Amino acid sequence: MSSVLIRGGLIVSPRQSIRADILVKDGVIAAIGRDLPVSPAARIIDVGGLTVLPGIIDPHSHLWESGFMSDPDFADSTASAVAGGITTIIDMPLTVPEVLDAETFNEKARLGERTSHTDFALHAGVSPDNLPGLAAMWQEGCTAFKIFTCETGCPMAGLTNDYDLSEAIRVIGSFNGLATFHAENDDLLNGNLARIRRDNRTDNMAFVEWRNETVELEAINRILFLASRFGTRVNIVHVTSPAGVALVERARADGVIATAETCPHYLYLTSEDIAVQGAWLSCAPPMRGQDARDGMRSLMADGSILTVGSDHGPVDPALKRRGSNNILDGQPGLPGNETMVPLLLNLAASGSVSLNRLAEVTAEAPAILYGLFPRKGVIAVGSDADFTIVDPEYNWTIKAENLVGKSGWTPYEDLRVSGKVELSIIRGRVAAEDGRPVQEPGSAAFVRRH
Repeated sequence: MSSVLIRGGLIVSPRQSIRADILVKDGVIAAIGRDLPVSPAARIIDVGGLTVLPGIIDPHSHLWESGFMSDPDFADSTASAVAGGITTIIDMPLTVPEVLDAETFNEKARLGERTSHTDFALHAGVSPDNLPGLAAMWQEGCTAFKIFTCETGCPMAGLTNDYDLSEAIRVIGSFNGLATFHAENDDLLNGNLARIRRDNRTDNMAFVEWRNETVELEAINRILFLASRFGTRVNIVHVTSPAGVALVERARADGVIATAETCPHYLYLTSEDIAVQGAWLSCAPPMRGQDARDGMRSLMADGSILTVGSDHGPVDPALKRRGSNNILDGQPGLPGNETMVPLLLNLAASGSVSLNRLAEVTAEAPAILYGLFPRKGVIAVGSDADFTIVDPEYNWTIKAENLVGKSGWTPYEDLRVSGKVELSIIRGRVAAEDGRPVQEPGSAAFVRRH
């Protein structure tokens, strides 16, 4: 058996922080403790002075979506993910081809095994005409079903019709599946856009007004109502404001099995930033005001928000530049997986959140929600030896020229942060060191929901 000893680090879990060694055998955690016996042939990785987090899970990633700049496989975006401390990604279904049936689901899994730098799981897609095939994808191990309540801009249609949405939620609930939602009201979007075009608006705030908070809140409210009628588990992704989280919490208090995710850009950026930087910061739904940003930080820290995902979208800079004179012509989306962990560490350094809470929101909670626990998301005997090893006090400045992702830009250019990823370890092997992948793609494992 191949052995690795992770020596001298501060192990941070959701409930405690302890200084101990971790013994790994054949990619699995074999023991945790002080002065563990180890064979002379074991590899020793000294992490004294560093913090050992459970391997970070990014539950919301777009690796090779049509229109984005990325490889036609998993290579580019998982390279940036592992460089940034992410050891497992869960990819969204808006790929080429889109994941709408079991055959395509398994084909994509095989592609990931050949080309991914990280371990990975897969969400499946929902369109108005594939409801009979959802149970088969659940049986194959998809982690959730992604539903858009608005048009997607991609061939996979959104469920803009109330009957289609109701039927999808009913069907997914019939086999105890999990539905995860991009929540925006399509009719409101269309009406807002028509008004903005009538007024010849091309200014940056036109984007924010097009996809305003009411658009998001109405869709969340409708989803939660339908979930209550059918007893279906639902998760609202990229929630932008405390008002959206409050809707989820109220439904949960009424017995709905509902959770909320947010993203680093809603914890850092605001609509005021969009007003200045325009299409470079456009994403759907967009960031809200400063009060919303500050409130989301508090809700992430206190557990009201269950998970954080990057919503990584490595948009080609040329597609962003199209919005230079009219923000509505730019491609929404932000590259984000490489900076997610440092941004969250920076919040911990400022006292906004504890490292223990970060271990929960970025590892344990997504692993449990998406059926990957206890293989993933926890530092425990018998679990995969996945670790994100960080220096929480290291000060550095985010610059695109130093990042791995080939899109070549970041919405956080020149931001000074405290907290740096030193090592990404996946099943006992060092997958990235000092911000660079050190393994060729192809050694990844596809992790099915169980």
